[in-house]
Amino acid sequence: MRFAVPAFQLHSLLQVFLTLAASLFTLRIGAGLAAWRAANQLEKPNYTVVKSLPAAVSGGVLGRRPEIEIRKYEPYLIAETTVEESSMRKAGSQGFGKCAGYIFGKNNPIKATEPEKMAMTAPVRSVGEVPAAASSGEKMAMTSPVRSSGNTGGRKGKTKISFVIGSKYNLQNVPRPIDKSVHIRKVDGHYLAARTFSGPPPSDDRIRKERDCLVRTCEMNGIRIKGGKDETMVYGYHDPIVTPNFLRKNEVCVMVDGSSLN
Repeated sequence: MRFAVPAFQLHSLLQVFLTLAASLFTLRIGAGLAAWRAANQLEKPNYTVVKSLPAAVSGGVLGRRPEIEIRKYEPYLIAETTVEESSMRKAGSQGFGKCAGYIFGKNNPIKATEPEKMAMTAPVRSVGEVPAAASSGEKMAMTSPVRSSGNTGGRKGKTKISFVIGSKYNLQNVPRPIDKSVHIRKVDGHYLAARTFSGPPPSDDRIRKERDCLVRTCEMNGIRIKGGKDETMVYGYHDPIVTPNFLRKNEVCVMVDGSSLN
């Protein structure tokens, strides 16, 4: 014997479902906006934009921001660890915990007796080497450290993950890491070419494409790339879980020679 559900009950159930879904969506967006605002207030390294250049891209513009910035950075400190992983995206999840542990109290202060909980900063930095895309006709050997983007052809490499340390610290007063795999070092003043885009943490293929765009743009404008031949940096400014992807800020950067700027 079959029992039919009255139409008004189905309508009520549908209304409950839609109300619940709307409430969850509102809660998700609200939490994401709060996380986004909080991240935007974090201390970041000081820099000056020296130039903005149209991006040289092939096969269409990557993302919605068709330009790159040439920046001059002031010196700052970082807490850094090295991960035995050539994929920069995978390395980020492995190295994040070690650096975060240092910031949140796994440290030995210089003067205080208790571990110090340090203020969060941005961005989270990934540094390694990214081989050029195969279409470029250039065969490049992977070296260490490796900021990998895309398929590395099975080669093993390393990626350095780091947190920026707040400007109130210097090499004399910064707490020392308890974890021996975390090291404190000073990043000297430097120039970067940077591309900014939104979305989830970039895939290895996206990192390679962004880097190739940076290199082509710099070459077209007579700007020399500095550092390792394939050295690349990926900066993440927001968490990959709570903040909605369309609000997340990512950057792919390469170091450039400031003396080559006109």
